[in-house]
Amino acid sequence: MRTIAIGLVMILGSVTVSRAAGIRGDYVEARTADVFTGPCFSNAEVFITGNQAVMAWKIREGAWNGVDLSGLCVAAAVRGTSTFSEDRPAEARSVVILDAKATEPQRKALLEVAKRLGGVRLEHVSRVITARMSLKLEDHPAGSHAGPAHHGMPQSPRASFWAAGVAQIVTRPLDERDHACGNEVVAYAPLSRSVRVAPAYTLGHSFRGVGLDSQWADPNARSSFVGSFSL
Repeated sequence: MRTIAIGLVMILGSVTVSRAAGIRGDYVEARTADVFTGPCFSNAEVFITGNQAVMAWKIREGAWNGVDLSGLCVAAAVRGTSTFSEDRPAEARSVVILDAKATEPQRKALLEVAKRLGGVRLEHVSRVITARMSLKLEDHPAGSHAGPAHHGMPQSPRASFWAAGVAQIVTRPLDERDHACGNEVVAYAPLSRSVRVAPAYTLGHSFRGVGLDSQWADPNARSSFVGSFSL
């Protein structure tokens, strides 16, 4: 009996560890307003723009409620009531994009993960669609955003995300070209929970889908976050 009890403890312990491990992966976000900027620029944009964004997550490894999601992507396009951080988050509308490679159980799990990470702004989902998707970050040590130092500016890996025919984000690390006033700071927090990110320069950012009564293209700005997430 004692042997059986020990065996059960070991099994339950391994299940607990497995659940605790959760999921982890890469994250990229782009908005229609600079996130790394000087106060003069952010003050000029607030309440005028910055109420649209695309968020994308790629699960490197892990499962959600027993469903393995390793290698799959999920993304969301969000339209807020005003500049994010000054908006009414509960009134935001979103479109969630699920990886076309996912099975039905995986799609359900991906939607749940996106809502958990996106928080209150993903409570009102106007449409759920599927698309071929890819999210790639340049090789970098796990949890590190180190790169060439440019005036002490924060550094992130290069990133590219696309959901075929729907959304795109392409970024590069910030460098000396991105100093406009010399007083730049990270002006906003990322929209996703449970992320570790650094700001990046946006080479491409667009949403061409339906469901938000709005489409946008906003490249060439200091408007992205790139990094990792865990849940």
